[in-house]
Amino acid sequence: MDDLFASGGLRVTDTATGTTLLPGCCNGLDERRDWLEVVDGNGSASFGHDPFPLAERDGEVVRLTVDADQDNSPVIELPVTDLGRLLAGAELDLIDFLQLAAAWAALHLRDDATPVTAALGRALALPAPEIPPNP
Repeated sequence: MDDLFASGGLRVTDTATGTTLLPGCCNGLDERRDWLEVVDGNGSASFGHDPFPLAERDGEVVRLTVDADQDNSPVIELPVTDLGRLLAGAELDLIDFLQLAAAWAALHLRDDATPVTAALGRALALPAPEIPPNP
């Protein structure tokens, strides 16, 4: 399939207040690089709808609105550098996940490991790792 979709997007939780920004229903992990538009200073990015999560940069602070469609929506504010660090960590986690999935596929799917891993890489917008040789 060409149109693979890893639904869900990225979630941000303020552990001090318990406020959580969830991706909207049509946001996917492949769209996570939209966050970089905010970190790099290009303004704002939205992440689906229902809710309507929104990230906006104001100087060195990023304001995350849980549901921009609501007047009194909860917000999370964090320094741009913190968001950049969180995004880099999420990217490394996805790379690690894909490598683990490739190793699992090599053990359990044998002949189909390469196309399955490549498809998962496309869905995550990551290059597929090398498939380890079958034991």
